Amino acid sequence: SHIALPGRYVVYMPTLEHTGVSRKIASDDERLRLKRILQAKRPGTVGGFITRTAAEGRTEDEIAGDMQFLYDLWQDIKTRADKRRAPMLLHHDLDIVQRILRDQLTDTFKAVWIDNEEMYENVVRFVERFQPSLTGKVKLYTREAPIFDAFNITSELEKALRPKVWLKSGGFIVINQTEALVAIDVNTGKYVGKTN
Repeated sequence: SHIALPGRYVVYMPTLEHTGVSRKIASDDERLRLKRILQAKRPGTVGGFITRTAAEGRTEDEIAGDMQFLYDLWQDIKTRADKRRAPMLLHHDLDIVQRILRDQLTDTFKAVWIDNEEMYENVVRFVERFQPSLTGKVKLYTREAPIFDAFNITSELEKALRPKVWLKSGGFIVINQTEALVAIDVNTGKYVGKTN
């Protein structure tokens, strides 16, 4: 099996000599630019990189930094493997919160609110490591009202879990789960199509 270490903009594969670009990036110019960056900024002599969709439009320095981080991570894993006896956990992938932050957090975010002190400290440490410029956007929520109620998340979840989901077009979807199957009925509702 081949090892793959995902980063924010690239995936590092230390056991393969492959360079690739995400298929979701449609522009030929952008694909060529990203491929050139991967070849020019390769930190070591072994392993391959694939750019993720998030790399589209990113600067050469941002992508090179991600490549260097993953290469260094692999070197740390190899060093630990040489010093310890099997069986031994050498690397643990990011937890769900860290994966979301790695993949979704950008400078367009106003704030990241966290209502748990321990998680807040973990997130601050993580953001300091991956995106130090965004550390100031991580905030600890300390008000009395539950965080989901304060940001109307509870009502949005309730809407999403209803059997009838209204669409912007005026139509709606009805979702019914039975023992044998899940039936999804798409209705046009008030929407009757556009006319000239």
